[in-house]
Amino acid sequence: MSSNYTVNCLLDSVAKSLSEGPFWEPVTKTLYFVSIFEGEVHLWNEPNNYHSTVKVSEQPVSFVIPCQSGGFLAGASKSIVHCDWQAGELKRRVLHEVDPGLSNRFNDAKCDPAGRLLAGTMSLETNAGAIMKPNAGSLFGLDLGGSIKTMETGVSLSNGLGWHGNTFYFTDSPVRTIYAYDWDAEGFSISNRRVAIDFSKLPEQEKLGFPDGLAVDADGRLWVACFYGSRVLCLDPQSGQVVSQIPMPVPNVTSCCFGSDGELFVTTANQWGVRDGEQPPPQAGSIFRVTGLDGIRGTPSVMYKGSLPPISD
Repeated sequence: MSSNYTVNCLLDSVAKSLSEGPFWEPVTKTLYFVSIFEGEVHLWNEPNNYHSTVKVSEQPVSFVIPCQSGGFLAGASKSIVHCDWQAGELKRRVLHEVDPGLSNRFNDAKCDPAGRLLAGTMSLETNAGAIMKPNAGSLFGLDLGGSIKTMETGVSLSNGLGWHGNTFYFTDSPVRTIYAYDWDAEGFSISNRRVAIDFSKLPEQEKLGFPDGLAVDADGRLWVACFYGSRVLCLDPQSGQVVSQIPMPVPNVTSCCFGSDGELFVTTANQWGVRDGEQPPPQAGSIFRVTGLDGIRGTPSVMYKGSLPPISD
């Protein structure tokens, strides 16, 4: 990676809690992301340099994925919700609610190369001083026909997802581990879980924080946001080692996605993760744009390609 990259603040302190789940739509050149605890979906359009916000829910909204058939999918608490506009008004329809009887919510999500949605949950409970109940989350898959199934269980905090060839990557943040699975595209299933990246074994691991959202480049390297780590790491999952890193001007880096080649959008947290009585640092909650990553070819964000009927009143 070239050392001539530049980190610019694209949208200053735009999220009051956590900005998350960036998604770059190349046709309209629009960046989607969420501000989780405000229940908001944000859009930034590059040609017009225009930023807009849509209130989706009074509950936490953890991801946004545009739909090929119109509108977008969002994770609102434990529900996958389809949202679309009718006569200028946002209409919502719950497709599925998961984890019955548990105080869980969705966290990160992404579509596979075929346009099917994978979305994971986490617990909202506290347990012996921890921020969530261990092993209470799961990973769900939404196919192109709109049916949902459980793909993995026993996850503490579902996070960064990505694909390269026949390998699927999935992050469990509290255990500081990114797992690799065999990916069966035809069967829409995963198997043979193994450790791809163990943060506790990386150099200066105590400075890296926790693996959060990630993006996969065209050569199969993982670009991982480091919560409490003030950086994005580029990691080689074959060797398990750090290839390079991009220092960020805020401590809590939440996720990233590729835009054009040599360009990375990075989301960060604001108030969440700040100790009681302390103020978040300048630019916390901002969206950053990294340019000049010469020689890096990113894999594009993938829309949900399933057929969804129009939302009725």
